[in-house]
Amino acid sequence: MSKNTLPETMSLVRDNILEYKSPLAVSAKENAEWAKDLDLPASGDLLFYTGGEYQLLPFMDSLMTVMGLVPPGSAFFSWMMTMRDLVHKIGPAPEKIFASVFAQDKDRYFSINRKAAKILLRLGYDLAYDGEHEIYSGALLHEMGFDEALGAYSKELGRFLKGTRAKTVVCLSPHAAEMFKLVYPHYKDFPKLEVKTFPELVWAKRDQLPKYETADVYTIHDSCRMARELGVSQEFREILDAMGVRYVEPDRHGAWTTCCGGPIKMTYPDLSHKLGVGRVEELAATGANRAIVSCPYCLSALTLKTRQPIIEIEDFVELVARGYGDV
Repeated sequence: MSKNTLPETMSLVRDNILEYKSPLAVSAKENAEWAKDLDLPASGDLLFYTGGEYQLLPFMDSLMTVMGLVPPGSAFFSWMMTMRDLVHKIGPAPEKIFASVFAQDKDRYFSINRKAAKILLRLGYDLAYDGEHEIYSGALLHEMGFDEALGAYSKELGRFLKGTRAKTVVCLSPHAAEMFKLVYPHYKDFPKLEVKTFPELVWAKRDQLPKYETADVYTIHDSCRMARELGVSQEFREILDAMGVRYVEPDRHGAWTTCCGGPIKMTYPDLSHKLGVGRVEELAATGANRAIVSCPYCLSALTLKTRQPIIEIEDFVELVARGYGDV
């Protein structure tokens, strides 16, 4: 695909990742706001890695809402992108400034990082977190097919990881975990690390989890990346069993889960929305009143703001935190 035929949104994301180490130019300092009083060391054996992915979604959602009013490929959209490039030459990425003004649910998405870190600390894990230098995982470069850009970016990410002296990295997003475990090992000189997801570390100490008494009945939306690529699925069920939480299964679950549509939100928003609506209806058909997800993109895609919710969508981290009284 030539540069001239790329959708403008794809070019925007690629260029921001390469220049700002973030799809929407959100700074490392802003991404790390959630951890400012936790006093986590910047280096250590077990690195807590967010990649700014939960932090990214409120900005992306607000940007996509307005972009939905202007069809990509239209003359007006092309004019907007030209103006964006002109503004960008004299200052920061304007889409980040715009998205910051209209971002919704920012506190919720940022707090998920904090709750996850505090849960792992309560379970006895010694975490390091280098928020000052943490950069995005590069997952969208891989998913959009920017292989050459990804090769260059792997060196940037490798330098960051080496600086933390980590032996194991625990990823909050399954997209980041997939990159570290399955993609980057094919690139020369990328550091060799043990890669774990947040649910795997919780599952390893599930006997220490508190019981959570609730009248709610949950269902589980398995993330495509988590269940299919990473093979993490049964762990959620055993964690819920350990906490005493009632749950029912949707027809399509585990490795046969239905996609939420989240990863294509910036390139095919209409299709993304249709997939999200369909999956929410599948989850609601179980009779559960709450559904848990384990991916920032799933949380965003299934928390549909354009219609009355027919089932509450909750992140897995939020559920475990409820057991601790919202750590």
